[in-house]
Amino acid sequence: MANGPRPDEEFAEELLELLRDDVSDTPEDLSDKTIRQVRALITTRDLIDLTTLVFVLRFCAPLIDLIAGMLGREPEPKDRRP
Repeated sequence: MANGPRPDEEFAEELLELLRDDVSDTPEDLSDKTIRQVRALITTRDLIDLTTLVFVLRFCAPLIDLIAGMLGREPEPKDRRP
């Protein structure tokens, strides 16, 4: 007793058939746009990483030293870079 395809499968097959028939042209400057966008993303990611590092080193590290000092531990010079 073989069951036919479900209505969902028929609908999906119709959509896939439409997509298979669709042929779109690629823009001529697609590679240039892609390269520019990748460079922009890398620059943005690097900027975020640098900002995070500066925030941690300039703001959080002295606060951690202060809290450690309040708890009785003296910061040692070898713990951090000057």
